[in-house]
Amino acid sequence: MIARVTLLGPLAAMSLLGALFVGACDKGDDGAKDTKEAKGDAKAKGDDKAAGDEGEPTLKVADGDQGVEGPVPPDTSMVFFQVEGALLPLACFDKDKGTLAAGTGCLDLVPAGAEVRVSGGDQAFNKKVADRIEPRCLAGSGKKIALDAEGLTGGAEFTFGAWPPSALKIVELVPEDSTSPAATGLDDETKAKIAKLVPSKGELTAHQVAEIDVDGNDEKDGIYSVFIPHPSMPEQYTWSGVFLAPDGNLDAMVLLAKSQSRKDVFEVLGALDVDGKDARELWVRMIYEEGAGDAVVQISGTEAKPLGAWSCGA
Repeated sequence: MIARVTLLGPLAAMSLLGALFVGACDKGDDGAKDTKEAKGDAKAKGDDKAAGDEGEPTLKVADGDQGVEGPVPPDTSMVFFQVEGALLPLACFDKDKGTLAAGTGCLDLVPAGAEVRVSGGDQAFNKKVADRIEPRCLAGSGKKIALDAEGLTGGAEFTFGAWPPSALKIVELVPEDSTSPAATGLDDETKAKIAKLVPSKGELTAHQVAEIDVDGNDEKDGIYSVFIPHPSMPEQYTWSGVFLAPDGNLDAMVLLAKSQSRKDVFEVLGALDVDGKDARELWVRMIYEEGAGDAVVQISGTEAKPLGAWSCGA
């Protein structure tokens, strides 16, 4: 299981000792909360039935990996969710139309009463969807843009999910230690090449360094989330953004996202091929003072763009 915490400035960014995946992108809450391991209870981990009851079929755990038998795109439509006290859609593929999309319209693909599969990183569970509700990060807004499901609040903390349940197995998470001090030390050559792409002077600092195969050619692509601390404003940056180095090539880096407010840093949480046709999309998180918001970013050549708006009002 991987946990992440909200950053409050450059000093806090350097103190993220490998913490990943905030369970909430809460604006107005008491900061972000460390995600607890999604271990479930004894019934979820073991037999379908516990002594004295008939068990909870929505909490059954698949043996082995996080996937279950069944189709994945392009052989099925799918919806990818951020779990924010509810199922908040980040991206979807409509098999009949052959289109990628993001946002509330994705909910129309999910049949009433369908099961989704949710995970916190180490275990996965099936949950039956219910009515549309507000996600936790937008509580009180009146925006019912997410799906309710049993067991998404309290107890185990889940961070992502997919419909149909079989589609969860296409999600590959970035290693959990990618924001640790051991991972984020940059050698002089790497720092110099990244600095050439940053339109600001100052001490370049890495928030996340990771590798993940985006294009499926078995060559690892580099992820570099970096920032330059503001010299006089401790809660701000003169520049912050995240790059993709295709096949590890630092001379051909693609800017995935950059801060508009100078108060954000970024993390790549995972990769998934939403439509099953091209290079995989990247699941990216923007972390700011009050919380965080997520987006799925599509790579096209040397350009990257979010499929939709950042979640949680980011």
